[in-house]
Amino acid sequence: MQIAQVMPAPWDEVNGIVKEYRKYYLQNGKREWDYVSMEGFIAAKVFVEGLKRAGSSLTRDSLVRALETINHYDVGGYFVTFTPTNHNGSEFVDLTMISRNGRFLH
Repeated sequence: MQIAQVMPAPWDEVNGIVKEYRKYYLQNGKREWDYVSMEGFIAAKVFVEGLKRAGSSLTRDSLVRALETINHYDVGGYFVTFTPTNHNGSEFVDLTMISRNGRFLH
């Protein structure tokens, strides 16, 4: 079976964000990588970028406006863009194969 993923495969170190994610994940004593924590890692990096752009007078509105200035932001080979009319963030899609026993195949 194949499914579409909106995150890079956390087992496949083909870009910088996966390498960085795996480095920090292992430092915390974790051993099993997964898509959920990969997505959280990327979301945290984008959120911090939004906070930096929002400045010291942080409000909900200033954070939203700051995030909407993120255009083709390179999070390590994974690119993020927000606009006032599009909050999807990324157009990344990858196909993943799943074996009959439920394992991801790479």
